[in-house]
Amino acid sequence: MVAIVGAVLLATGVVLAVLEPIFAGRSAPLYDEDRGAAEAKARRRAALVALRELEYDRATGKLGSADYEALRAELAHNALAHLAPAGGEGEADEDAELEAEIAEMRRALEAGLQCGACEHVNRFEARYCGECGGALANV
Repeated sequence: MVAIVGAVLLATGVVLAVLEPIFAGRSAPLYDEDRGAAEAKARRRAALVALRELEYDRATGKLGSADYEALRAELAHNALAHLAPAGGEGEADEDAELEAEIAEMRRALEAGLQCGACEHVNRFEARYCGECGGALANV
């Protein structure tokens, strides 16, 4: 009998604890206000990464000139739609990081890591092309 009374009191306590926010009039927001900013930031980053990858594919010879121009026009149009000025210090830091990464890739291409004979892009420490074996310009 004592066990039943204890169980009923425990169940009542649990039900009251669960229903307390409803009785107090508290509610959770249905959406996160920062979600829109986070989605815009993600779209901006995706647009910039897509453009960077397109440049890399062109540099490595994976894309021809006609394909490059068509894809670049489409990606640039989409990127401009998502690259509206954003107000946030974190976003400025991410933009700086992305620009630094793009500059690093350009520096690698300018440093002679792309083979003059077969246009294969090699790793930073390479002295000879991994594709055709020719000497790289950075040797």
